[in-house]
Amino acid sequence: SATRTLSRDLSGWGVVGRSGALSAALAGAALTIGAVAASALSRPGGPAPTGVAADPPSAVAEDEVLTSEAGEPVIGSTPPPRPEYVGPVASAGPPLADVYAQAGLSVPDGPTELAGCPPPPPEPGTGGGGIGWSPPITVAESALPAPAATGALGGDVDPLRGKGMWIWQYRRTEGGDYGAMIDRAVAAGLDHLWVRVGDSRHGFYGPKYLDTLVPMAHAAGLEVIGWGFPFLHDPMHDVRWSTSAIEWVGPHGRGLDGFSPDIEMATEGVELSAVRVAVYLSHLRAAAPDALIPATVYPPVDWVVEAGYPYEVMAPFVDAFVPMDYWMCREPGALVAQSIERLSHLRPVHVIGQAFHNTTHGRRVAPSADETLRFLDVAVRDGAIGASLWVWQDIGTEQWDALAAYPWHEAVGALGHAP
Repeated sequence: SATRTLSRDLSGWGVVGRSGALSAALAGAALTIGAVAASALSRPGGPAPTGVAADPPSAVAEDEVLTSEAGEPVIGSTPPPRPEYVGPVASAGPPLADVYAQAGLSVPDGPTELAGCPPPPPEPGTGGGGIGWSPPITVAESALPAPAATGALGGDVDPLRGKGMWIWQYRRTEGGDYGAMIDRAVAAGLDHLWVRVGDSRHGFYGPKYLDTLVPMAHAAGLEVIGWGFPFLHDPMHDVRWSTSAIEWVGPHGRGLDGFSPDIEMATEGVELSAVRVAVYLSHLRAAAPDALIPATVYPPVDWVVEAGYPYEVMAPFVDAFVPMDYWMCREPGALVAQSIERLSHLRPVHVIGQAFHNTTHGRRVAPSADETLRFLDVAVRDGAIGASLWVWQDIGTEQWDALAAYPWHEAVGALGHAP
């Protein structure tokens, strides 16, 4: 069953400095996560709801292609203690209009036209595909260890600042040419890359790519954040391969600059529950107390606000939230603003925008340059620490050019935000 109940007595789960808040968040979230997935799966017509990717990161091998629908997550009701994070405060500096003029950009100052919206009906026999692979064995929650005791967060969020791009399938990214990847990233003024390094099915498979890519990226001044897909059917197995990614060291003597678990829902085959998330993230944090661990999460949209996707359960163990703000036929600025407003009191926020389109269902027209600039402009104005686009293998020239032209650091400076 997708719906979870929480029968375990949480009062004895001793998470240092956080146990009371964590127990409350677990109890508030556990009952309804499955209802979100069930609601998403039962919607007629197949296409994913607006504002959520119909083709999100999927747990498949590097050359496999999987599409599926995803539900929309929400904020739960009981946040943990507010972290020591102060949002941006405007100070003296040139207005953004001057920054944009100096860059030769015309940035929309409000909602822009969304080509291809509303989308046409899905083609017969389509609707996003199935869940794909699912682990054959699920460890019962009653057999899981208690969440690990953890101390203060130690990750530095600086590698998440600025502009980035996500890499999923390496051979479909610049033809697998690492030099071409680095050259294009540098030419676009990117600050970091997000690269897939593992999942529950294959474990940590990153070294065959990372041994070459990461030294080249670091030599070019780029940060590299690994990301992976824990299915949470066996959270301790997920801890082990995730820790391997964090502990990997390349031939140049450096490792990844961070590791981001992609916390998906039952529509992606994930056994999502507050308990499983707490066990996975707390033990990962205990194993890597000083690592940068941002959580890739669903955007906190309204329609499942009562469901309790476990942001508050994650917050004590992660350094930042990275919402997948794939706007589809929703106004990108409004979606980004909502994510930042609802998550930044928990952790700093880095937003992911949409650089893909569907072929058989949902929006079938790629986002425009104006949409991309609108996404980046609102992200800066509302205090995101960084922004990136999913996904390199699908992005078109128009969006690449918009991302390259956007003067992120100059805009941040003009608003007086943290550098």
